[in-house]
Amino acid sequence: MKVICAGWGRTGTRSLKYALEYINKQPSYHMQNILLNKQDAKKWHDLIFNDQKNYDWENIYKGYGACLDFPSCNYYKELMEFYPDAKVILNLRDDKSWVKSWNVLNNKILKSFTFRFIAKLPNTSFKLQKDIHNEMILGPRGAFQNAKTDEEKMKRFNKWNQSVIDNVPKDRLLIYKASEGWEPICKFLNVDVPDIPFPYKNKTKNMGRMSIFINFMFIILVVAIISIICSSIFWGVQYFQ
Repeated sequence: MKVICAGWGRTGTRSLKYALEYINKQPSYHMQNILLNKQDAKKWHDLIFNDQKNYDWENIYKGYGACLDFPSCNYYKELMEFYPDAKVILNLRDDKSWVKSWNVLNNKILKSFTFRFIAKLPNTSFKLQKDIHNEMILGPRGAFQNAKTDEEKMKRFNKWNQSVIDNVPKDRLLIYKASEGWEPICKFLNVDVPDIPFPYKNKTKNMGRMSIFINFMFIILVVAIISIICSSIFWGVQYFQ
């Protein structure tokens, strides 16, 4: 592990993920790993809900050059101790634009009928991820428990960022915004600036479109299933008449 990113999601973590992968020539661990990999989701679920101490983080991060987003950022202090040579990036964003993007994720996607339905399916990565999300973001160990208004969310967001600044040694910390591109990261990690455009990904407007697309595809799936069931019943009745 070379880089620990201590900032919350919706601060350019997807862009930073791809940038660090290019620099490190290794994959970066992102929240999406949990959604796409049930084994990873179970590891995190066991770690969090069994409250394991002195955890061997290589069990999760072996082969990864960086980690970003929740729930990795929740454990940045433990990761700093486990990986003493790793540097820390506090990925930031203007709090007003952040809360707008945060609300799109939490209100339009995670609270959508489609996601809530999928997250109720037992023994899936989505169900495990929902449990982890509720505990480490919205629950007693999360930074945003009972944060209902945008003002309170921004207050908690800024409080978290300040706590990272206070807890990480200055020579080990880069305070960074994705809008700054390659230069600050490369200078911090002592590498050459790539001669390719910075990989800006997952913008807020695209999140809204994705929410609409997911719900639309779910409706199509439901209609298709109902059509198959109705068709099967119809032909079954015809067969036995």
